[in-house]
Amino acid sequence: MGRFASTAETYRRFREPYPAGFFALIAERLALDGHEALIDLGTGPGVLALGFHPYVGSILGVDPEPNMLAAAREDAAAAAIELPLIAGRTEDLAADIGRFDLITIGRALHWMDKATTAPVLDRILAANGVILICGASPVKDERNPWHQAFEAVNLAYSSRKTTGWDAVYASWFDGTPFVETEAIEHVFTSPISPEDLFERLLTRSSTSPAVLGDRLDACRADLMAALEPYFPDGARMETVKARANVYRRR
Repeated sequence: MGRFASTAETYRRFREPYPAGFFALIAERLALDGHEALIDLGTGPGVLALGFHPYVGSILGVDPEPNMLAAAREDAAAAAIELPLIAGRTEDLAADIGRFDLITIGRALHWMDKATTAPVLDRILAANGVILICGASPVKDERNPWHQAFEAVNLAYSSRKTTGWDAVYASWFDGTPFVETEAIEHVFTSPISPEDLFERLLTRSSTSPAVLGDRLDACRADLMAALEPYFPDGARMETVKARANVYRRR
């Protein structure tokens, strides 16, 4: 089982969301005409693929984790959307898979080996295609005053004490055929509670239920105590920034 085997159910419910307005904004900025072929790499529970469905002609998801694919299959069926799924890694995609107008990658680029993945992206991206590197995260300022307390508990229990992911994302496309052409951001608010934030913690590979094991209850207790001063009424609005970094061929 993979890193996210024990997180699939909580991931789709509690990971920072992509709201409908995010997908509408991307579709407008990229002038999607509804005929594009989209492949979502590291699709997880299919959040990006399903979100873009109203704006493209076809969607396809790829992920190596069976539990994530099962979640994507369930959500696609519930929405009556056809979402073909491939179990596997990007670098193992079949040579005859074809080309895609849109390649989406959300919260998965840091798991991909550039040496083996970049040539596949070059092979499957259509001549005038676009790669979207997507993510959503709480803003780190006074709008979310509990952020530092949350991250302190996360760091205390995490199996990964430093991520370096910002540096990975900043340099991943260096030396590849692709260059960033724009960044599209959509800021929104949604309700959040301490319990929701604990469930979000469990969606991370470094603090998944499998990683925490018998420390899970202690982690929850520490997080609840750290967040209590910020949530006197039990819930409040969280400000989140959803973003898409747009890459095209040089």
